Amino acid sequence: TASDCEGAGEMFRVTTLPIDTPGKMPLANGRTDFSEDFFGRAAYLTVSGQLSGETYASALGDIYTFGPTFRAENSQTTRHLAEFHMIEPEMAFADLWAAMANAEQ
Repeated sequence: TASDCEGAGEMFRVTTLPIDTPGKMPLANGRTDFSEDFFGRAAYLTVSGQLSGETYASALGDIYTFGPTFRAENSQTTRHLAEFHMIEPEMAFADLWAAMANAEQ
């Protein structure tokens, strides 16, 4: 699984730097100096909790996560949400029959 999780190829940048006022951005060698940012380096949000879920499922078995999900692609339609809450099940080492049995329980 890539860090963008949904395959959109995008992630959200998280920053406390004044990106709306480029003249106030800290620069080093002509590039944004993220060492002055909250995290001390460039930081991004993935679009879901899938990466953590896969790790936990490998250790614990079937797991479910519920939380905010963010879409990184720019879609301005009434049928596309940019942010919503979602339940994400993760199962490690499961085949189709195990997935169907889990869904029916």
